[in-house]
Amino acid sequence: MEFLKYLIIGFIQGLSEVLPISSSGHLQLARYLLGIGENNLALEVFLHMASLIAVIAYLYKPLIKLIKGCFLYVFKKRKAYFFEAKYALYLIISTIPVVIFTLFIKWLGYEASPIFVIGISLIINAFILWFASKKQGKRTKEQMNKKDALIIGIFESIGIFPGISRSGSCLAGASAVGLDKNDATDYAFMLFIPAVIGAFVLEAKNIGLIFTLDLKTIICYLAAFLIAMITTYAAFKILLKMIKKGKLFYFAIYSFIVGVMVFTFSAFYGWI
Repeated sequence: MEFLKYLIIGFIQGLSEVLPISSSGHLQLARYLLGIGENNLALEVFLHMASLIAVIAYLYKPLIKLIKGCFLYVFKKRKAYFFEAKYALYLIISTIPVVIFTLFIKWLGYEASPIFVIGISLIINAFILWFASKKQGKRTKEQMNKKDALIIGIFESIGIFPGISRSGSCLAGASAVGLDKNDATDYAFMLFIPAVIGAFVLEAKNIGLIFTLDLKTIICYLAAFLIAMITTYAAFKILLKMIKKGKLFYFAIYSFIVGVMVFTFSAFYGWI
């Protein structure tokens, strides 16, 4: 039964990491319902690493092209790769607000949200997704500028809170600056890579504690890791198809319904 719980956790992580429904919010709810340490940040970041591997596997071609282009432009002075270097710079600019906000939140001692706050956040997430689905951008990534990158990064910062999707807030930010759906999606998931690496660095000490656990628990963690990785890869394909078909609004409906249910449940049981 304990092994099955971790498989469920891994599945929820993989599905909710890519789909704009907030993986951190769903993980916290799942841990509460399944009775698995509510504030286990090490497990959460460990599973985020599984999703990171899946995202890199899915985006490895554009990622290699980006890294190669940056290297050739910076060290070989090849002007043909100016766009790759500029795109990488924009990713860094977008990441800066997230880093600052995350460090500020940790300085305040924030660890996890009460269940009713997650409910409210999911409702907010629904409106963010509604905005992203209604905004039809026409600009391409080649037309981006530093201001656009900063705005997207500020939007992404909102996704730090459990219940608000990082990918959804990125898509909303990209929509706000007028990027078309495909380029907005590519940019959002490229931003996922530095975000998770940063979280891994911040929680590296806690993640190391995983391997001090008993063998049975380590096996459960590794099983959840594998399931999260496979599910993330599959969910990526689902999201891209839904965005191309203009069905992002369905995730807004889902977030709103779940948010209301979670908030109501929490109120009924005394604002847990």
